[in-house]
Amino acid sequence: MPIHEIRESIERDSITLDSNGYALIQKEINLKPNMSHQMLQGDLFLDNPMMPNDSSNFLYYEFMVTPTPVVYTDMNIGALKFPNRLPSASLDNVLYKSTIYQPSSAIPPVIQEEFPNRFISARPTFTWYHPKLYLTLAIHGDANKVIEDISMTFYCAVEAKKVSLVTYGMGVLREDHIAQVAAVMSNGRSIPPSRNVGQSFPMWKYGGSRAELMISGSNLASFFNRQDSMEASETNTTGRLRRMARDARQMQPNLDAFGTAGTADGDIPSWISMELFKGVESGAVREQWPPIKHADNGNVLTF
Repeated sequence: MPIHEIRESIERDSITLDSNGYALIQKEINLKPNMSHQMLQGDLFLDNPMMPNDSSNFLYYEFMVTPTPVVYTDMNIGALKFPNRLPSASLDNVLYKSTIYQPSSAIPPVIQEEFPNRFISARPTFTWYHPKLYLTLAIHGDANKVIEDISMTFYCAVEAKKVSLVTYGMGVLREDHIAQVAAVMSNGRSIPPSRNVGQSFPMWKYGGSRAELMISGSNLASFFNRQDSMEASETNTTGRLRRMARDARQMQPNLDAFGTAGTADGDIPSWISMELFKGVESGAVREQWPPIKHADNGNVLTF
């Protein structure tokens, strides 16, 4: 299990940002194929203060190490809305990421954040299979700005292990698929603050049981009346019974009673749907398929 120490730099005499104030610099490092690679340590060193000539210039750098090429996203950075920041560190292909901030040429750049941080990166972290390492530097600043004397060095210790071709192939495919969706990652759902507590738990924040609707005595008697139509008691139509069954099955937002309130038949609670007799259904009814036949003892026969 050989351990390789890699020291590579990104250096440019000058680079001009585009009309959006954006530039990308990338370097590719070849590794041995048919191996699994694990990063044991990683560190970034700024070789040059990288002070541009314009004292009013504001610069923001992103540095990333990945086993596949990096595709920037449509997301912005900070209040200045610098466009096209690199993918988040949560992406599985990200082996190392750091952000570097320089408010002006009078102040040297500072590494603000590192992933993994210094404590975690001092021990084995991520494993990858692509026989590559890509060092990518994204620069955000003023439109058409010329940045001079860029120089930074990345160090990492990599342990390589021989693996089967199946393991290697599946690992490479996985990393390739992750790279395809890196620019379209969007996750997390928005929860209104007023609904946060209690919408899942803890229910004791509200106390008591969930509210229930009450059905009137006349509607209840009509719903469950099974007498023949020739009897003196009034009976319901099939359409009304099915409508009441549909209203009973209606889902409601959290804390509201299940069923339907304020219908033409009054409030319809959910519990009446548990007492439906044969023939009272709501909506399309599918024929039983395949047909079943019971034996004399009640068992279902298999055809």
